[in-house]
Order: sequence, then structure tokens, then C-alpha cells
Amino acid sequence: MARRKRKDEEPDWVAPEFDEVRYMRTEIQAARTAVVTIGWAVVGAIVSFLLYSVNPALAFFAGIAVGIGMYFMLPLIGIDIGPFKRRDWIGHGVTYFFSWLAFWILLLNPPIGDFTVPTIQGISVSPYTPGYVGDLACIEPASGRVDLNLVMLGNTSIFVLFRASDNVGLASLLVTVSPGGGGSPFSPPATAISGLPDQCKGHRGSVYPGGTFNVTFPQQASSYTVTIVAADSRNPPVSAVVQITA
Repeated sequence: MARRKRKDEEPDWVAPEFDEVRYMRTEIQAARTAVVTIGWAVVGAIVSFLLYSVNPALAFFAGIAVGIGMYFMLPLIGIDIGPFKRRDWIGHGVTYFFSWLAFWILLLNPPIGDFTVPTIQGISVSPYTPGYVGDLACIEPASGRVDLNLVMLGNTSIFVLFRASDNVGLASLLVTVSPGGGGSPFSPPATAISGLPDQCKGHRGSVYPGGTFNVTFPQQASSYTVTIVAADSRNPPVSAVVQITA
């Protein structure tokens, strides 16, 4: 027969005494480490930002290497890493990684950084006569060339349509036209026509998208080389070239 347990008998398990002082010290050190980790992520982001123009892959791995350096940096500022367990390092590592990534992205984008070069796209060429309001041919270059027949079509000018844009804004846009046969190059003005009714054949009813420009010049030679150069304030200029046979 089982012996009945007396009320005054001690239980088999006794809860350990709560060490409030030790708990508070642990929480304070965890908070300090979290703050230092975020601050260290700023350092990693600055390193990655400075190296990005050299090599993006190098910038990424340099940021990771700075994060690993926390193991050596924390003791230098008085944080005891002895009690850290694997879960603590994982938690601080995750905090560093996402903080570093967020700060790095902020640094790479305006107004601090600008590593996006301008773009030139959507080039097309049309036979044209000043005052014409009908459909434009808008012929896209094939292998960088466009063949027109201005005499047969009765046109007297060449209409070049293109888009030039940048994530911040263009600092300059220059179009240079070089006639074939040794003629002197000239630079017709590029006119912004974004939002105006689209005159290209098959696009009636729509408008030209943002960043659309056109240049028009009279046909006085049998061929032309049109060079478009776009630049922003921080990156090397980009260019596009199209050969036009009139």
C-alpha cells in the first residue's frame, strides 16, 4: 500500500532563487550590444559605399567582413562576449546584416549617392517636312542603321525621336549630326516633347512618355551620323549612335 505523502514533507523540486541583479546586468548588456551592432552596421555600410565604385562584389563581401569583425570589436569597448551563446551571435548577426543592408541602400541612392547612369533608348527616324501633322514612320534602327528615301517620299527633313532619362535628372543632353562626305558637324537643339500627342504610325491616341526628345534637321547630304550624348552630374556620360542613309 502506497504511503500517503504528508503535508509537511519537502517537495522533490525547488525553484531556483531569482537573481535579479544578474538578470538586469544581462539585459543591459544585451541592449548595449544591440545598439553597438546597429552602429557597427553603419560603419560596414560606409565601407561598402566607398568600395562600390571599385567593385560591387568587393563592396558586398567587405560589408560582411566588417560584420564578422564584431567578434573582435565588442571586447574592445568593454562588452564581455564570454556568456554569448550561439543564438546570441545569430541574433546579433541578423541585426547587423539587415541594418547594414538598409544603410548601404540608403547611401547608394540620391541624395547621397548616384550610381545609375543615364539611359538612351527608343530611337526612331522618320522622313519629315516642316509643318506636317500626319503619321510619322518612326523607323527603328536595324544594327544601328536606318535607310530612308526622302526624294521618293517628297520630304525635305529628317525627324529623330528618342528617349533620354536619368534617375535624378539629366545634367546635359547633346545631339551631334555629322553629314557624310566630309560636311561640318552641327548640333540641332533637342526639344522635349513628353506628354504631347504621339505622331508615330500606330500610336495615335497616346502621348510621348517622359524623357522623350526630338531633333529635326534639313536633308542636305546623302548620309548622316547622329550621336546622342546624355550625362548626369555624377556618372560618366552615355552615348548612342545611329547611321542614317537619306
